[in-house]
Amino acid sequence: MKKVAFLFSGRGSLLTTVSEAINSCNQKAELSVVITNNDSFSAEGNPAFKDINVLKVNHRDYIDREGFEREISNHLDKGGADLIILGGFRRIFSPEFVKKYGSLTMNTHPSLLPAFPGDKAQLKAITGGLRISGATLHFINEHVDAGPIIDQEPVRILNGTTESELKELIIEAERTMIYRAVCAFIEGRISVFDNRVVYEGYNDVQNQK
Repeated sequence: MKKVAFLFSGRGSLLTTVSEAINSCNQKAELSVVITNNDSFSAEGNPAFKDINVLKVNHRDYIDREGFEREISNHLDKGGADLIILGGFRRIFSPEFVKKYGSLTMNTHPSLLPAFPGDKAQLKAITGGLRISGATLHFINEHVDAGPIIDQEPVRILNGTTESELKELIIEAERTMIYRAVCAFIEGRISVFDNRVVYEGYNDVQNQK
């Protein structure tokens, strides 16, 4: 059985999508590890986190990044993670961590990379006058928001679209990509060769739109 880990820093709003994807896969899988570095996070009143043990690993509790990543790594290894989803996990991992887990770790970014890497991507899209923005799902590597791209979903920016409205539209785009990609990875339909992602069945999904 494949094991999936989910790491987040905010509300963990993508966990529902990850769980739904796991349950829809042809190959058996389970959510084995959920980690947040947000000490103030509370699962109370959130049905998505019912019966889920959320591990709190706050980077501020460690004297250096090495110690923080060691603790994260211990939990991932203990949970036997075959796939790691970063759902708004706002920490940059070291090259050592990336070397060990990069090919297993999917990250979402709120722009159509390589446009607008880093912070405030939605605001940059609006102030830059873009008509189309979107979301990118990619594997992580040693560079920020520059790993092999798994999937991208465009989002149209209409006259008067606000930053908060664009954020919500992009979250929905992220949900769409994650739902597809989790099962594809678990079922062995996603791999990386020469820094390019081979995504079996991707064309079929796009043609159905």
